[in-house]
Amino acid sequence: MTRRTALLLTALVVALAAGTGPARAAGYRYWSFWERAGGTWTYATQGPATARPADGAVQGFRFAVSEDSADASRPRGEAGFAAICAGTPARAGSKRVALVIDFGTASDAPAGGTPPAARTACARVSPDATAAEALAAVAEPLRYDTNALLCAIAGYPR
Repeated sequence: MTRRTALLLTALVVALAAGTGPARAAGYRYWSFWERAGGTWTYATQGPATARPADGAVQGFRFAVSEDSADASRPRGEAGFAAICAGTPARAGSKRVALVIDFGTASDAPAGGTPPAARTACARVSPDATAAEALAAVAEPLRYDTNALLCAIAGYPR
């Protein structure tokens, strides 16, 4: 199975399992997961529950309408690790993960919904923590479906 096919299937399952269904004929609403290196966002090859970012990593989540991973909207904003985690000094026995949480645009929102403003946060977590654990440290409540697929960050969408 190619990477593109696997990512497409993952996006489709997330959208259908979340019960959001088609947002418009050409796409689905879902939270996409990204990794940033050197100022460039790359669609993650693992889900946040299995990705284990290193200290200094930048991870992004974007809620949007996308046809597939090739069409997925990247998180907006230019802040990197140094800016996001400036107030969080390194500490032995933990790691810092910079998170960019982009709730999308009004056109991506479910009917009647208004997306919160995008935000950044620095999560201090255990050295073996996953990206999902870093996200949970700074953006609760999270909501998952019965298949453990991420459906909401900070309660959005409802």
